[in-house]
Amino acid sequence: MLIGRQEERATIAAALSPKAATASLLLLGEPGVGKTLLLDTTIDDALAAGTRVLRVRGNAAETELAFAGLHQLLLPVLDRADDLPVRQRGALMAAFGLGDDPAPPDPMMMSLAVLTLVSHVASAGRVLLAVDDAQWIDRGSCQVLGFLARRLAGEPIGLLVASRGTCRPEWLDRSVPELVVPALSPTEAEALIGAQPDPPLGAARRRVLETAAGNPLALVELSRSAARDGVLRTDGPRTAVLQTTGLHAAGHLPVTELLERTFAAQVDELPAATRAALLVAAAAEGVGPAGVLAALPPGTDMDVWLPAERAGLVRLHSDRIDFRHPLVRSAIYGAAPFAERRRTHLALAASLDGDPDRRAWQLSAATVEPDATVSAALEATAMRAFTRGALAEALAGLERSAQLNASPAEQTRLLTTAAYAGILTGDIDRAEELAAKAASVNEDPAATPWISALTALVEMLMMRMERAFALIAPDTLPHVAHLDEGSSTIVTGIAYHSGSPVQRERVLRLLAGRDLTEPTPPHPFHLWDAGVTDPFGKGELVRSHLPAVTSAPGRAPTENHTLGVLCMILDETETAVSLLREVANPQWEDADAFHAGMTAADLAWANLDRGRWADARLGVERLAGRFLGGVHTHGSARALTVLATLCALTGEPELAVRHATAALAVTEPAGVLGAVVRARRAAGLAATALGDHASAFRHFRALFDGEGAPVHYHLSCYAVADYAAAAVLIGRAEDASAALEQVTAVVAGGGSARLRQLLGRARALLADPAAAGPSFESALADPAGHRWPFEHAQTWLEYGEWLRRQRRIAEARAALIKAREIFEGLGAVHWSERAQAELRAAGVAVESAPRSAFRTLTPQRQRIVRLAAEGLTNREIGERLFLSPRTVGTHLYQAFPVLGVTSRGRLRDVVEPESSD
Repeated sequence: MLIGRQEERATIAAALSPKAATASLLLLGEPGVGKTLLLDTTIDDALAAGTRVLRVRGNAAETELAFAGLHQLLLPVLDRADDLPVRQRGALMAAFGLGDDPAPPDPMMMSLAVLTLVSHVASAGRVLLAVDDAQWIDRGSCQVLGFLARRLAGEPIGLLVASRGTCRPEWLDRSVPELVVPALSPTEAEALIGAQPDPPLGAARRRVLETAAGNPLALVELSRSAARDGVLRTDGPRTAVLQTTGLHAAGHLPVTELLERTFAAQVDELPAATRAALLVAAAAEGVGPAGVLAALPPGTDMDVWLPAERAGLVRLHSDRIDFRHPLVRSAIYGAAPFAERRRTHLALAASLDGDPDRRAWQLSAATVEPDATVSAALEATAMRAFTRGALAEALAGLERSAQLNASPAEQTRLLTTAAYAGILTGDIDRAEELAAKAASVNEDPAATPWISALTALVEMLMMRMERAFALIAPDTLPHVAHLDEGSSTIVTGIAYHSGSPVQRERVLRLLAGRDLTEPTPPHPFHLWDAGVTDPFGKGELVRSHLPAVTSAPGRAPTENHTLGVLCMILDETETAVSLLREVANPQWEDADAFHAGMTAADLAWANLDRGRWADARLGVERLAGRFLGGVHTHGSARALTVLATLCALTGEPELAVRHATAALAVTEPAGVLGAVVRARRAAGLAATALGDHASAFRHFRALFDGEGAPVHYHLSCYAVADYAAAAVLIGRAEDASAALEQVTAVVAGGGSARLRQLLGRARALLADPAAAGPSFESALADPAGHRWPFEHAQTWLEYGEWLRRQRRIAEARAALIKAREIFEGLGAVHWSERAQAELRAAGVAVESAPRSAFRTLTPQRQRIVRLAAEGLTNREIGERLFLSPRTVGTHLYQAFPVLGVTSRGRLRDVVEPESSD
């Protein structure tokens, strides 16, 4: 019975309206407040309007079962999976354990398959996805639901999610509005009590109202309890007395505990056979009536449920058993003695031979002492979850498997594997805890280095750099040969991110004597160690091996990440983007979780360098937001430095300064010099955009020591030209000249085409004005320089300014026009305006760029428009960006009037200049 809730129903209707930007809503609230009733009412209204409803209800018993919630949601339409494209169908079936392909499924292809399937269903009429008790849905299913939530624009699909509590699920995008369902008002509470079959009166009524505090479920159940247990009624409320001591005693209990006690009391009145059946159903929620009967004593039939149904505790269907409320289930399970629960789990396990994953978790719930058989079953379940892309469920299975294994060696192996899974999923706290457990149980000295390496990796991800390095490279470590490949990449990575000269010298000594010529090609991790530690001395040798190594098939995600970052460091930027997108595509729902956000930040930097600024922003906005919200990890700090740089470049310099300052406040004390250099450079670029050249000089100056040597042996070198530009403007050219001399010596002959361009620009800026021309021309001579468009355009701009001052006006105009075209395409606001001003000074009538509207599109829409301009169909764009063809069409339809075009054929005219470099 729904009393009141007119405002809430109106909010739901508006949020799910086809006119809403994304028809979605999150319902939050305490247990019993009425979220499920609102969801049920919305479903009834949708069905009455002809909407197809797909529903899933989370349950605690299936939280660790990979994609159990998704299977429940899609089961009514799974027969339509045959209509999916082959790759999508294969990925979806593999996620459910139904495919024939032994290769692990592509998680994003599987998510796209779900979107395509639901979109196909919606082509026949509007669809509502209803998700109840989301707090108990398995992580893998939640990630797919989060993927869907971000792609509802333009689809005739609504999403309604109900979750317990007042904290929104982290997997649900912030764009989904939320409604915290409040308690009933006093008037509504009175009306709800009055509508009960035998409502309490007088003092009992007041006591129920006071205790329930507007919680609808509490009002109903306490009224039932009062009626069942007895109330002494008189005509006057003063003499009404509640005879149930239980209600009096419960006055100070939380509503949840009070309701569980109330439900448990109702169960106690049922026959023993019915209580046993309810306990089996509570222990195996998600298993249908036939499965529950299989776990009950022989001879039990469906009549066993009649007393529970008459009491209103459960409702039976042909394929499922629904408890009236999740608190009924928890009350039944929690009230049973452990011995009964254990017998129940064992009976269920015996009946689930055909479902090894559910069987393993049932055995786990019944096991209190180490059991190698159960441990092995859980490890097998974890590995199946891992191959299906459900890393969180794999982690839980591995951890529980370790708990049930008596062998210290096996515990160590399982816990370290679980810890690494935690790192991959971004759960750093859990990884740290598991690594510590592995260290505490380990008895094998041979396993100690890997445990120390894992712990060091966690410490690095938490920006505890000194401790991280000390753990993996203690003074007693004589040579890198005492570390395996995985461990050596961790120590060299720590030294790179810390930028500590002491750590780098120690690593160089450890690596001395390692030969990169045998075998051929070398191990990817050996290339990483050499390239990241000595990018200028070993860079050319490492580059020579990269084509063979990066084209080799069968690389693990961690190898792609390692090689991708190595390519970024060595300025093989296009290859870096290609490799890193394989593990952290910004279109993926959990891309910023992999490796605790480090991979997402790496890809964003590569995209920024390459000139794909919309992609860079898309990859880090959410991760940077976590840093600003107080989650200070290495990955989130680096993401914020990317965002600060983008803000400086694209017309938000004040915001860039705030972001850079926030990053520096955390990374400088932590000694994360790599992130400090990035933040300082962002602040310097922001100051340049603001015309504050003294501050720009100060920030760039901080990237070099008193003698001009780069404070970070690699990253500081890339700021030398910007440093030179700021120094010249405030009359401090001698400082930048010292830095240029030092950087030139450091780079020697090992610089990339990018660095050669930057060094040539710096030389030109610091040269005597009459002699600067050859340095500018040298900087621009290599056609490879255009691969880094912003830096290339900076050189053209300053060359054009120099030419104009030399009164070579025609040449100046050509250079300035080239610079302006690139800056306009990138959206580099300050630098574009500067080029325009120089062009006017050179006698060119400059109008505002006619295609600047493109930059007003969202990063997602920019990518869609670019791909459409290249000639891709909606389906092809959807495959690439993990969108449905209908959503792609909607984005294009909405972009056309903004861009001033009426057909796809004209997009090329609009977009090509925007992306030109």
